[in-house]
Amino acid sequence: MATDAAALVIETSHLTKIYQNRQIALNDATLAIEPGTVLGLLGPNGAGKTTFLRLVLGLHTPTAGWAKVFGSRMSPNAAALRRRIGYIPTNPQFPKGMTPIVYLDYIGRLFGMPSNSRKPKLAALIRAVDLLPHAGEPIAYFTPGMTARLAVAASLINEPDLLIWDEPTHGLDIEARRSMLELIKRLAADKTLILSSHNLTDVDEVCNHAAVLNKGQLIFQGSLQDLKGRIRKNHYELDIEGDQKSIAKTVQQIKVMKEVGMATLRHRRLEMKLVDDVPNSGVLAMIFQTMSDNKVVLVGMRSVGMQTEQAYLDMVEKEEQRGFTRLYQSAEAA
Repeated sequence: MATDAAALVIETSHLTKIYQNRQIALNDATLAIEPGTVLGLLGPNGAGKTTFLRLVLGLHTPTAGWAKVFGSRMSPNAAALRRRIGYIPTNPQFPKGMTPIVYLDYIGRLFGMPSNSRKPKLAALIRAVDLLPHAGEPIAYFTPGMTARLAVAASLINEPDLLIWDEPTHGLDIEARRSMLELIKRLAADKTLILSSHNLTDVDEVCNHAAVLNKGQLIFQGSLQDLKGRIRKNHYELDIEGDQKSIAKTVQQIKVMKEVGMATLRHRRLEMKLVDDVPNSGVLAMIFQTMSDNKVVLVGMRSVGMQTEQAYLDMVEKEEQRGFTRLYQSAEAA
């Protein structure tokens, strides 16, 4: 991501939050988000995702470091900055006795919107999130999908430039989730979004960038393609044809290549894992040459593990393994 501060929607520097001198919820997170980014904020439960979002929103005060939004320092008193943000918390709650019309009108008044612009805006939003048949019904009787759509409408009433949605598809059925993802795609055309999510399939579908938190530590930030590319070059499946003897000879020759970590044949499908950090194009060229020399035909080839979920899990696992090493290295340096 670019580092030109003037062009950034969000910039954080060494952002840290420690609760009650006991729990380090976020540790030294430095991140930059450009306009037009749809960022998937990933991490296990307790990784620090919600803490990060609340610090960016100014709902919590950092223990150390800072967050800037639209080039200005965020703080609990920065109401003008929050007016430009649409926020959906996890499991949003609404006054049960209100209707969508009454609630959105109330939120519009809180933002200081005059009646002549507030009324048409809330009517358009209710229609846009498909709540028109329920506009006059008490929120108490809403399904999780209807509640989620109302939360979207409320987050858009102030026409924000930045949307921060914490687990927006949480608890939704398949149809409601699909509707939410399509809405996110439409909004991504002209807004910057941060989506915290446990559903990595959703992130894969709608996001173009990712940030991965693990135990309060930011262990990755970059494009979604970069994240998936970290394991893309390592793992392949090849569909092959040829006589059994030629295939067996080919597989045996591939297995002894020092750049190949694993090669397994199952029903004329060869699964291979390359050694980490080898230049994959050169290794694949050698493998193809070996197949050609043995008159084995390549029918099809695909990368295994290109999905965000696999890349994310791989990264978190490696980070866990490095944790103790880093700890001892820091102790030795001291």
